[in-house]
Amino acid sequence: YSCSCSSLWSPPLRSPFRRTPPPAPAPPRPFCSPSSPRFPRPPSASSARHGCGATGPACAFLGVTCSAAGAVTAINLSSTGLSGALAASAPRLCALPALAALDLSRNNLTGAVPAALAACSAVTTLVLAFNLLAGAVPAELLSSRRLRTIDLNNNALTGEIPAAPSGSSLLVYLDLSANSLSGAIPPGLAALPELTYLDLSSNNLSGPVPEFSAPCGLLYLSLFSNQLAGELPRSLAHCGNLTVLYLPNNNISGEVPDFFASMPNLQKLYLGNNAFTGDLPASIGELLNLEELVVSSNWFTGSVPHIIGQCQSLTLLYLNGNCFTGSIPPSIGNLSLLQMFSVADNSLAGRIPPEIGSCRGLVELELQNNSLSGTIPPEIAELSLLQKLYLFNNMLHGPVPPALWQLTNMVELYLSNNSLSGEIHPDITRMSNLREITLYSNNFTGELPQALGLNTTPGILRVDLTGNRFHGAVPPGLCTGGQLAILDLGYNRFHGRFPSEIARCQSLYRINLNNNRISGSLPADLATNRGLSYIDMSDNRLEGGIPSVIGSWSNLTMIDLSRNSFSGPIPRELGALSNLVTLRVSSNTLSGLIPHELGNCKRLVCLDLGNNLLNGSLPAEIAALGSLQSLLLGGNKLTGAVPDSFAATQALLEVQLGDNLFEGAIPHSLSNLQYISKTLNMSSNRLSGQIPSSLGNLQDLEVLDLSKNSLSGPIPPQLSNMISLLAVNVSFNELSGQLPAGWVKLAARSPEGFSGNPQLCVQSDIAPCSNKNQSLKNRTRNARIIVALLLPTLAIIAASIFLLHHVAKRSSRRRSARRVSIRSMDSTEELPEDLTYEDILRATDNWSERYVIGRGRHGTVYRTQSKLGREWAVKTVDLSHGKFPVEMKILNTVRHRNVVRMAGYHIRGGAGLILYEYMPEGTLFELLHGRKPQVALDWTARHQIALGLAQGLSYLHQDCVPMIVHRDVKSSNVLMDADMVPKLADFGMGKIVGDEDADATVSVIVGTLGYIAPEHGYSTRLTEKSDVYSYGVVLLELLCRKMAVGILRSETALTL
Repeated sequence: YSCSCSSLWSPPLRSPFRRTPPPAPAPPRPFCSPSSPRFPRPPSASSARHGCGATGPACAFLGVTCSAAGAVTAINLSSTGLSGALAASAPRLCALPALAALDLSRNNLTGAVPAALAACSAVTTLVLAFNLLAGAVPAELLSSRRLRTIDLNNNALTGEIPAAPSGSSLLVYLDLSANSLSGAIPPGLAALPELTYLDLSSNNLSGPVPEFSAPCGLLYLSLFSNQLAGELPRSLAHCGNLTVLYLPNNNISGEVPDFFASMPNLQKLYLGNNAFTGDLPASIGELLNLEELVVSSNWFTGSVPHIIGQCQSLTLLYLNGNCFTGSIPPSIGNLSLLQMFSVADNSLAGRIPPEIGSCRGLVELELQNNSLSGTIPPEIAELSLLQKLYLFNNMLHGPVPPALWQLTNMVELYLSNNSLSGEIHPDITRMSNLREITLYSNNFTGELPQALGLNTTPGILRVDLTGNRFHGAVPPGLCTGGQLAILDLGYNRFHGRFPSEIARCQSLYRINLNNNRISGSLPADLATNRGLSYIDMSDNRLEGGIPSVIGSWSNLTMIDLSRNSFSGPIPRELGALSNLVTLRVSSNTLSGLIPHELGNCKRLVCLDLGNNLLNGSLPAEIAALGSLQSLLLGGNKLTGAVPDSFAATQALLEVQLGDNLFEGAIPHSLSNLQYISKTLNMSSNRLSGQIPSSLGNLQDLEVLDLSKNSLSGPIPPQLSNMISLLAVNVSFNELSGQLPAGWVKLAARSPEGFSGNPQLCVQSDIAPCSNKNQSLKNRTRNARIIVALLLPTLAIIAASIFLLHHVAKRSSRRRSARRVSIRSMDSTEELPEDLTYEDILRATDNWSERYVIGRGRHGTVYRTQSKLGREWAVKTVDLSHGKFPVEMKILNTVRHRNVVRMAGYHIRGGAGLILYEYMPEGTLFELLHGRKPQVALDWTARHQIALGLAQGLSYLHQDCVPMIVHRDVKSSNVLMDADMVPKLADFGMGKIVGDEDADATVSVIVGTLGYIAPEHGYSTRLTEKSDVYSYGVVLLELLCRKMAVGILRSETALTL
């Protein structure tokens, strides 16, 4: 049994794309340290007996080594299945007077580590790793004057590490890793004079990295995966013999001292997943023996030092996940031994240096998530060993070098989200090891080689070509080898029939072919596929029936076959899909009944069968589905009554039943839908009777459409309780009487929504309805009198108009130079009837500080009050900053319960005012952090806040056309009303993203520190994903009640 020092653990090569720290080390070989050679383990009892010349009976046991005199000198019972409490055996072990080495690792020993083992007269090596030992580390072990090796890694030890002895300790090797130790690292531990190996990784240690006194004999130092904080001590420079330094996955901050010139023997340097800042020390370039350098996931800035090209022993270089700027230094080409290189997730720009082609040993090259531009250098095709090439999310353009498609060792090729063009070369079929290829969001054209996938071993796993301009047929051999799991070909121009070979692929998990020109029908003889989860073949030219065998694909969660030409019935077999969440088959020519079996899909969230030829009734089983959020059945020929079976436990947010032939009354049970907030559309049916007063319970509903029915009677006044309504349409019914008080403004804003009801009064209180039903005779007489009075003045008016037009035309030029440019504004003021600009000045005491309730980067917010006592919030904006038009345009566009509503505006001189509804609970930031004592928030309240904010963002991103990106989502821009409903505010930095902005970039950092998405630290594409990242920070802030950023009062204070 042999052992060499090369078996000391080193972290395996991990993909920096995952930003993971080195894994927990394998059990070290403590007896390999230079001053403590490992004792040999005898291969058999006979060799132990005869080889050692032993005569005692114990020497015959496996794992026992004896001296020539028959005394037991070493016991190695590693991995022998021992169990029970170790403490019971300690006295007997110490009774062996010559025992020098004890190895009981990799067993199931329990209980505490016996302190008595430190008193064993001759023991110098103690290895108890990989057991179930608990309790504290005995102080006696570290204070022993005999022990040279202590290995307790991978147990369940707790408590603090005992203080190290100040005397003449002989300890050479100490491994306490992978336990649950806490507290600070004892200062004296790093000062032990003989210590060469120290591993305290994977614990819960806190405090600073200890100081290191001179001389420091450490060769190996591993402290990764703890909670160490503070700065890296400069005294580490005293450890000039270090070969391995592992510090990742802590909270160490500050700049890394430039002391590496004093560590010429360093071979492995891991600093990843900390909070280091500043430049990468230039002295790293002097580490000529350095083999592995990992500084990923920090806050390093500046450029990648070109001097790093001098570290010609490097095989692994991970610089990803920092804030490096500038370009990739050409000196990287000097690293001829480099196998894995990553500068992903930085702010690098410029071209990919062609010198990188000189790194002929490269296996993985990861440059993604930067702003690299130019073309892919053809020299990359010279990297014949390359297996992973990640260039996605950059600004690369032009064609892919033809020779790159000939790299036969390529396994993963990720080029997505660039502006690459050209065709896929037929040589791609020579990539026999290809497993994953993603080219989505580029400008590739042409046809795919039809042999793609036929020559790969063991087979392609993932193909994502979404968002290009490919055409032609889908290669039929993509599933050769039976490995294909993900096939995303959406938003291209593929045509022809869908290959039956792929349709029968049993390994498929996700298939997306939406927005192509695929024609023909789906094979009727498809086999059962129990792995497929996601099918989207919408917006194609498919026809024929929907195969009933799909109902046996039990793992399906999403089916979208909408906007095709499918015909025939909806297979009732789909009701067996117990995991189905989304079913969309709208805009086809499907006919027949809606299968009541769909009511068995208890997890169904979205059911969209709209715009088909379906007939019959709406099955009550479907209307009563508890998880359903969207019920979209409009545009069919459904008949009968709408089931009166809606319950309060249902999750429905949207009900679309318009353009059908439903009859009878509006179901009273609709009022039970406590979560419905988007739309209730029952228009263009044959509904009759009165509108139920109970609909007033739908206080979150935003759109109500009951138009084009035969509804009669008055609109119940209880419908004024529908306080979230943004749009109402009850036109073309037989309604009568007065509008509910809360609907008067809705009617004034959209009178067409109330037309076609001759007996319905839509006047306001200023013009009451008492005279509406006067006789036609009186109205005619009054009209004649008015006409008779107006006729004599027509000539005067005509002459006056001509004169006024001439004068106005001359003066308009002079006024236009002074006019404030505000788009979508017809006047300089639009305020509520009971509020004037003078009222605002009076209520705020001429903008007194006493009435300030908030300040933002785009203005100050004051609290004001109208004559009738209603409270408002008014925001003052300096028009010279240019943000007022943006915010006004957005607020004029949006209407959502979770977006703050604009009640009016006023423009005077160089200042603008925006009037909002007043939010009595202030901002979410104040609610979480600003009130003493703290406001209690249970999980229900936090969930409602999180859900409301998510719905508001979803509305801005998905329902607004064009899309609106807020760009400054943070807790202080979320207002809370009296019912703790969150409302997104402050759109001064918002952006309306039309088609012309689809490829727009921003060169200025927009947002607030702590909430900005990492990719927005540099010029990047404008996308709603930045809002989603910021929402995630707010969500963490809400759940943890920790500030996203702030001044830390102590080392233990935390922010997100």
